[in-house]
Amino acid sequence: MVSTLLPPGEIILDLGGANCPLYKMGYPHRFKKLYLIDLPPEARHDMYKEIVIDPNCEGGEVVIKYGDMTELGDFPDESVDFVWSGQSIEHVSPEGGEKMCRAAFRVLKPGSAFCLDTPNRLITEIHTRDIGGGFIHPEHCIEYHPQQLRELLERTGFEIKHAYGICEMPNTRTSGAFCYEDFIYGRQITDAVSSGYIQFFHCVKPCC
Repeated sequence: MVSTLLPPGEIILDLGGANCPLYKMGYPHRFKKLYLIDLPPEARHDMYKEIVIDPNCEGGEVVIKYGDMTELGDFPDESVDFVWSGQSIEHVSPEGGEKMCRAAFRVLKPGSAFCLDTPNRLITEIHTRDIGGGFIHPEHCIEYHPQQLRELLERTGFEIKHAYGICEMPNTRTSGAFCYEDFIYGRQITDAVSSGYIQFFHCVKPCC
């Protein structure tokens, strides 16, 4: 997904990416500056305390900025070429998620992209059903249904250019029972966003 679906940008914000930065996941484009926006280690879950920064990153300069990814107050209006939220919006409340999307919209240049991926609740609610429900990670505040996330993105001003399902779960989706074999036999990327364990949206800020 990262190596094939994400657009280039000179100035990039990676929201919540200190533990697993964009450039560590196969991002193929060079950049002028990549900002990792994240909480300081002591404020993060134990699973995410490690900060991963490569001082010799060949893609461009990488800078970590500790702070609230829903604020982005250090960045002027229309100053950023690309905003990426990789598995992070589910870690804040629905109100925080809307705040994050509005902040991303504000800092993006017109015509630029906001891309994000997050678990698909249509699948995760099946996955967790046999163990009493709930979310797939103890730190998740919400797991979005695709239509719910689509409406949030459009409500905050974005146009949706592409939507994909990542890690297709066809048997799970059809039968309503979780099928682990889908992780092996399902397509890596599918146009059916509702059938992916992960949902991915590529949005743009309109030019006018």
